[in-house]
Amino acid sequence: MPSLALLLLLALPLVAGVVIPVLPSGVSGRGPRGVALAAGLLQLGLAAALIWPQLQTKGNSDSIAIHQDWLPQLGLSLDLGLDGISLPLVLLAALITSLAVLATPLDQERPRLYFCLLLATNLGLIGAFLARNALLFVLAYELILIPTTLLVASFGGAKRATAAIRYLTYGAVSGLTLLAAVLALGLLQGSGVGAQAPAPSFAFVDLAQRSLDPAAQKLVLTLFLVAFGLKLPLVPLHGWQPATYSQAPTPVAMLLSGAVSKLGAYGLLRFGIELLPEPWAAWSPWIAAFGAISAIYGALNGIAQGEIRRLVAYSSLGHMGLVVLALAAATPLSLQGVMAQVLAHGLIIALLFCLVGVIERKTGTTTIAELSGLLNPQRGLPFSVGLLLLGLMASAGIPGLAGFGAELLVFEGSWTTFPLPTLACLVASGLTAVYAVRLFNRVGFGRLQTKQFQWPTSSWQERLPALALSLAVVSAGLWPQLLVGLSETSTAAIAIRTPLLLP
Repeated sequence: MPSLALLLLLALPLVAGVVIPVLPSGVSGRGPRGVALAAGLLQLGLAAALIWPQLQTKGNSDSIAIHQDWLPQLGLSLDLGLDGISLPLVLLAALITSLAVLATPLDQERPRLYFCLLLATNLGLIGAFLARNALLFVLAYELILIPTTLLVASFGGAKRATAAIRYLTYGAVSGLTLLAAVLALGLLQGSGVGAQAPAPSFAFVDLAQRSLDPAAQKLVLTLFLVAFGLKLPLVPLHGWQPATYSQAPTPVAMLLSGAVSKLGAYGLLRFGIELLPEPWAAWSPWIAAFGAISAIYGALNGIAQGEIRRLVAYSSLGHMGLVVLALAAATPLSLQGVMAQVLAHGLIIALLFCLVGVIERKTGTTTIAELSGLLNPQRGLPFSVGLLLLGLMASAGIPGLAGFGAELLVFEGSWTTFPLPTLACLVASGLTAVYAVRLFNRVGFGRLQTKQFQWPTSSWQERLPALALSLAVVSAGLWPQLLVGLSETSTAAIAIRTPLLLP
């Protein structure tokens, strides 16, 4: 039964997370790694098996669903669903989780704790994407914060404590703001509902029928914008992002940037556009402006960076600005651009962090000024640096790679609604090429340093995650339908309900 598959998607990381701590004490680090990898690959395969049933229904709303009462007194129920918006994100989360496990060094310290925390993050992600009850979504959303904070604090770089505290602080504010917004949306009622207050329900289908007065709608939307703006992140709510991405272990940075941050865009789609279309339409010019500011700010800071991890972090910030612009426009084409950009960016940013991690392990540094000539075969890293060039080209929107089609949908879908913010984002996209060329010119080419003539060659175990992501980036570039085929119907339905499309 397809509905049973939704429970299995959640059960796989949960069961694996229980098995890993009870493995025999004599088992090496490969044991926990193997269990985590098996759970991730099985989850990915199961999600892929759901593509065909979803295509049969053309991605219609929740063609696969489960409903089970949990705490009806609180309005909490186990409502799970899968539509054309959720399924691609589930696939993305399962893929990046599997590759993050594969990208973990074989000599990872405290492997049982490490892989359990990765699986807990995956459980929260899948739970959030499947949730069809707002309180259940909040629970999954908050679940992610705990293991990701511990991963950064326990396994991060030299400044991991500061980065983890900042990440935890911003994440806690995001979670509390989201909880306040959900409670307000579920409990506040407008005058059109009647004198008799209904039993509390936080199911999406019930929330969509709630009538709130305009002032209450704007208040709730403000809370959602803050909560999900912190998660994306969006300028000026991005204070945690550069430090966290630069200090997190490479697989954790892949997961945070490639999958966890996508909860921000998903939440704005589900709660902002779908449940609160009127205030969203009223505030969309301001939302588009913040998206444009984020895109320009991220690109300019990327140019100014002297360290690769922080450059990639600011690159991610800039590309999230494009997502916010497309969300603000809320046309059928721009919302297809949202899904395409979210998926393409998830693949590209995970690829870049994966390769930066390989370079760091082999050279011992990510400072641009200390690296040069890595593309030279005598250096031992031409394969990894060649894939880095591919990732930078995709990030810059070069045709034939995943980033091009996604950005084209964003710009075409947003231009008629918000020409000036779209123009600003076009400029930011051009600036992306500036820091991409600058980085590769300094790291890939240049004179060979005499103090370290040859770096250790990367192994195929280290190359495999980057190679898989590179193939996905090229495939999505040559066949863009992979990015929007499942979600086209679902995003069109949301856009049709948006007042921006009305004459």
